Amino acid sequence: MKNKIESIQILRGLAALAVVLFHYRFYLVPDGADRTVPDSLFGWGGIGVDLFFVISGFIMVYVTDGKGYGLKTSANFIVNRLIRIVPMYYLILLVAFLTGGAMSTFHYADKVDNLISALTFRPYLQNPAPLYIDSSGMYNVRWTLNYEIYFYMAFSLCLLIKPRLIALAFWFALPVVVVYYLKGEFTLSAKGYAFDSVFAKFLTNPIILEFGFGALAGFVYKKASHYVEGKSASVPILIATAIGMAIYTRELTAYNLLSGIAFSVLVLTFALYSNVVTLFFPKCLITLGNISFSLYLIHNPLASFISGKVEKLFPGIMHSVPGFVILIAVSIIVANLSYHYIETRLTLKLRKAFHLSSSHSSQGITTGTPAS
Repeated sequence: MKNKIESIQILRGLAALAVVLFHYRFYLVPDGADRTVPDSLFGWGGIGVDLFFVISGFIMVYVTDGKGYGLKTSANFIVNRLIRIVPMYYLILLVAFLTGGAMSTFHYADKVDNLISALTFRPYLQNPAPLYIDSSGMYNVRWTLNYEIYFYMAFSLCLLIKPRLIALAFWFALPVVVVYYLKGEFTLSAKGYAFDSVFAKFLTNPIILEFGFGALAGFVYKKASHYVEGKSASVPILIATAIGMAIYTRELTAYNLLSGIAFSVLVLTFALYSNVVTLFFPKCLITLGNISFSLYLIHNPLASFISGKVEKLFPGIMHSVPGFVILIAVSIIVANLSYHYIETRLTLKLRKAFHLSSSHSSQGITTGTPAS
């Protein structure tokens, strides 16, 4: 079993915190008020999606290192991934459904379509890209899981072939080649290509390349980790600082392949210098990284439920700085409980039921965020 790289958990913790701040920034001001200040403070937080996609690509290479190839390896991988993500997702989707109107959903055709999409991990709207789902609909957080599961399926197919790097390179290059042949176009924008089919848009969206950047970092780590002994924190701290400044100045933005490239360098560096990085950063970020999947799934429906109930008694109280802080604290507490008492236990029971080992460490889960 692969050990967790705790420095990667730190990055996941930072990404998860950025995502929560991004979504909860609306609670900093009264409902309907000008959002210029919240946007300036935390509008950059959506970039956590790019980091999570890169980490996912890296981890998939890391946890399958030395696993060989063939049908058994491929099947074990995909079953492990689906067990780790899908049951917990459906559980929180049910909570979101029950707390978000439940049966009234069936009175509206668009809400029914949205629910079916949520149940089937299916993109169904032409816009907005790269979501291809209703950005304001029920449980819109799911859009990144559509890409995650697609990547897992593709990666499992690549595990059937011995030269894994070549197989992955072919998979990432194929959509680019096909689109250029069909349309004579090439773009790195996450707005994607103007196909009539939403599935064609989804399957060719360049944001998928961020998984590739992470996978490439994973292959480089496999080779370089035998030769690089990261004993000084100066290199990863300098890189992290430079990327942080680029995010602050908006030179790096969400759903941007340049951000994906920068994060692949960051992930690789943190992995190579893991021992010193973990000494530099607070341990609470590792914990935050561990619970990030539960936090990702829970934070939006939880905030909506709490603010709705509380503001019936005290109108507007949650749309304030104290309300903002309370929602963050409660979300982290609930996610921590969910991780320890539901997420890990549910996964363990299902793996035992399917006679699977814990060969893929829990850090292999990657989280994502809705766009709004």
